Amino acid sequence: MFNNTDDTLASLEEVGYFTTREIANTIYLAGELNRPILLEGPAGAGKTEMALAINRATGMKLIRLQCYEGLTDKEAIGSFSDELRQLYVRFHDGTFDEAAKRVSDRAFYLGGPLISALETPARCILLVDEIDKISHAFEAQLLEFLGEWQLTIPGLGEIKAKYPPFTIVTANDERQLGYPLLRRCARIYINHPTPEQEAAIVASRTPHCAKAIHYFIAGFAKTLRAFKMEKPPSISEMITLALALDKLNLKEISDDHKDVMLPFIAKTEKDRASLLVPGRFESFMDNARILANDMCQYDIQTLAAQTANHRLRNDNTQRTPVAPGIPTWPDETTQPLAATLLGTVTS
Repeated sequence: MFNNTDDTLASLEEVGYFTTREIANTIYLAGELNRPILLEGPAGAGKTEMALAINRATGMKLIRLQCYEGLTDKEAIGSFSDELRQLYVRFHDGTFDEAAKRVSDRAFYLGGPLISALETPARCILLVDEIDKISHAFEAQLLEFLGEWQLTIPGLGEIKAKYPPFTIVTANDERQLGYPLLRRCARIYINHPTPEQEAAIVASRTPHCAKAIHYFIAGFAKTLRAFKMEKPPSISEMITLALALDKLNLKEISDDHKDVMLPFIAKTEKDRASLLVPGRFESFMDNARILANDMCQYDIQTLAAQTANHRLRNDNTQRTPVAPGIPTWPDETTQPLAATLLGTVTS
């Protein structure tokens, strides 16, 4: 899949996904060891995008299982088709025993995403998205798949993978996942990107936009997430905001366009009302400009590369907001370890 950690990091950057060397190393080792990766973190931080980026970088087939409350094994694994069985019996000329044996064949079983991932003729990428939306009971049903790359199906028997899928499981911190699941995975906590990384991400997705927009969007995203919003902006939403600014020939959000841009920023009425408190939005703009000016002296790609290799300066005085009304945030070096191998749970 990837040759080494450097190849992993470079391949992902080529398709617009910027991450750290530690996370790239986990991706490489998980692929070599056939271990699933569990990505936990806030919604909109780029967990699903990692699977899509690996798909773009490798060209491997992507199979997706979107989890939701009420998901059953019928949708995820599959089930025997009563219609096909009835059709076969209707036109069968042999004995009952022959028909009973025949309708239990694989040909009558309509497989879901998990079966498809096991039966692909070449290694694929399996994305199990938002696993924390399903019940603990169904989570337990996935343990055989994630631990042994096989499924035991009543009436059909064992289905084993010829090529274990490169599996990414995502969770949005909605509930605690079971320890048996954690033991089977390499766990990575994906937080929102640093301003440097976000500037590079936005630039890779909006190459026609002015560099000033890329820097401003990165600073603005950091400012919004430092403020306690009900629904903090995702990376994709900030990319959309950059495109909107470009369409209006703006390099930042002016007072005249504040109401126009709020629908792209505030997704709950409480967040909208909070941003419209007199003076608050203006303070956010001032803070975004400070962060943008701090970054604009560097090339965007250089910033992203330095962040990935942890060579950025740790001068917290240059990274702390100074505009009034904006809370400070901790130095990013105090955050938990980004990646933990082979199921060890980070604190």
